[in-house]
Amino acid sequence: LLFAFITSTYPNSSMVMASPSDSMKEKVCIIGSGNWGSAISIQVGNNCKRLPHCHTKVNMWVYEEEIVLPNSQVKAKLSETINSQHENVKYLPNVKLPSNVVAVPNLVEACRDATLLIFVLPHQFLPPLLKQIIDVIHPSCRGVSLIKGMDFDSKLNRPVLISQSIENVMNHGNGNGNGNSH
Repeated sequence: LLFAFITSTYPNSSMVMASPSDSMKEKVCIIGSGNWGSAISIQVGNNCKRLPHCHTKVNMWVYEEEIVLPNSQVKAKLSETINSQHENVKYLPNVKLPSNVVAVPNLVEACRDATLLIFVLPHQFLPPLLKQIIDVIHPSCRGVSLIKGMDFDSKLNRPVLISQSIENVMNHGNGNGNGNSH
C-alpha cells in the first residue's frame, strides 16, 4: 500500500522501490466456497493478482463433495471442477472465478502459512475448523470474518460475535498472541 501511495502521490518521483520479497508478501486463504465464498473470491483473487505485496495465488478451501456436472450425467469432485473450469458450478453457476483462485479440499493445506484468512462459511462449522488450522497458519496471521450470525457462549450464557470467537483462538490458540481478527 505504501508503494501505491508513493507512486500515486509522487508520479514523477525517481524513487524506485523494490517489490516485496516472497517471504514478506501476504498469503491469502478463503475458508469457504459456497455462494458467498465464491463471490468474494473474485474480488480477492483479482486484488491479489494486481497488488505487489500479495502472493498471486489465493487458496480457497472447498468442502469436497461429488457433484453431477451440468448438462451431463458425469460425476466430478467440486474442487477439481472449480480448478479446471474456474467456476463453482454448484454454488455460483455461470460466473467465472479468477484463474489464480485455487480450490483446495484439504483445510490444513489450504491454510498452511497463510497471513490472512477470510472466513466465509456457516458459523456452526467454525470451532472445529479453527482447532485444525491454528498450528499451520503464519504466526502473524490475521482473520477477517464475513460470517453471518452469532455464536453463543454457554459458560457466560450470552451471545458472542463470530469475530470475537476467531480472535480468541488466533490470539491464544497459537501461543504467540500475534493474530488479529477483524
